[in-house]
Amino acid sequence: MHRYCIPLVLLLFAGSISAVLAQSATPGGDGASAAPPQGLDSATLFRGRTPVSLGPRTLQDAAELWSHTGDAPVLVGTNGVVMYAYGESHPVVTCAPLRVCVIELMAHEHITNMAIGDSVRWLIEAAQSGAGADVTPVVITKPTQADLVTNLAITTDAGRVYYLTLRSDTRKYVPEIGFYDPEQIVIRLGEQRAIADAKAAARADTVVDDLGAVDPATLDFRFTCKADNRAARRWLPIRVFAGGGHTYLQMPDTLAYSDAPALFNLIGTGRRAQTELINSRLLHGYYVIDGLPSRFELLVGAGSAARTVTCAHD
Repeated sequence: MHRYCIPLVLLLFAGSISAVLAQSATPGGDGASAAPPQGLDSATLFRGRTPVSLGPRTLQDAAELWSHTGDAPVLVGTNGVVMYAYGESHPVVTCAPLRVCVIELMAHEHITNMAIGDSVRWLIEAAQSGAGADVTPVVITKPTQADLVTNLAITTDAGRVYYLTLRSDTRKYVPEIGFYDPEQIVIRLGEQRAIADAKAAARADTVVDDLGAVDPATLDFRFTCKADNRAARRWLPIRVFAGGGHTYLQMPDTLAYSDAPALFNLIGTGRRAQTELINSRLLHGYYVIDGLPSRFELLVGAGSAARTVTCAHD
């Protein structure tokens, strides 16, 4: 009886090992004929979605949709390319025997390594389009027979890892797929907006005032200014002009090294003239007065130490 025990144990052990090896051939446990992940098959997507132009605007819209909803759509281009969102999907590339399929990665990166599960029945080759700084890496793959399923991993010097499932079909295939990175697009758009905002702010800081639709030929330069004493001459405007409901006083550079005068509207004449503080602001060496006063003064100090410049419209 004991002589049958050892062969029986060996038989059971061999059967267990065979089962484990069969299940470990692919994640699905069915070897080369395992079913690929569902829902992102390139051929199905190609036939089921309306083609769009894969221009920058389309990719920006897709990236902004991702930033708001977390959903990065797979795009089908009018040029026949199926575009997957990098890091947001698991592409399943459908190819056919005797046909090459192109996997286009993202621009400005280089392939550092490729690994394919079935290197016997699938042929792969790295290539590139463009040159110099505009180079775009591509991977060309071709199955030798139908009904194959394997996986492909590609690493690049940009730190990206592309993981794809490859399958072969006798009747349907997609000649090219590509990728877009919604996160990088959103970051780039944010940087572009920040630069544009900075330029707009810089322009606002250098423009004294926006005259809008005012014709420069209609600006009124008929103003005369007079310093009441020698000490007040440092606040004597270089020129005064009005337009678009504002009055502008171009001040000398010495203003930066002295006290800024206050501006008062002069109502009436002589000793009975009344003063009224004018709403104004100093921008880049120009006083901008809201309004069109016919007579006003620039005042520094008070009492006997007061220094005054009086300006009047001629």
